[in-house]
Amino acid sequence: MRRAAIVLIGWGVWLGALTTLQAVFEPKLIQFSIPAIASTACVIAGIVVWSLDTHRGSQERTRLITDSSLATVTLIVGLAVALLGAGFGLWLILIGAGIAALGFGGVVREQRARTRTLPREGSPR
Repeated sequence: MRRAAIVLIGWGVWLGALTTLQAVFEPKLIQFSIPAIASTACVIAGIVVWSLDTHRGSQERTRLITDSSLATVTLIVGLAVALLGAGFGLWLILIGAGIAALGFGGVVREQRARTRTLPREGSPR
C-alpha cells in the first residue's frame, strides 16, 4: 500500500504544481479552486493511506497483486471509446463495447488465476 500512497502524493504534488503554474494566466476563482482542491484531496488521501500502512505492520496475509494488467487497460480504453461514441454514432459505441468486453473477459481470467494461486484461508501453507 505504500506504493499507492506514493502515487497519490506524487499526483497531488504534480497537480498542485500545475495549479500554481496556472496562476500566471490569472484564472477565475473557480478555475483555480477546482484543481487546487483536487490536489489537496490527493495529498491528504496519500497521507492517510501511508499512515494506515504504517499502523498495519506485518499483520497482513499474503496477497498477490500484479504490477500491470493489460486487461484492465483494455477495459478502460473500451469504455472510453464507447463514451466517445456518444458524439460520433452507434458504430463507435459498439466498437468500444466490444473492446470493453474483451478487457472484462481478461480481468475475469486474471481474477480466476489469482484465486487459484493464493492459498485458502484455512489451508496450511
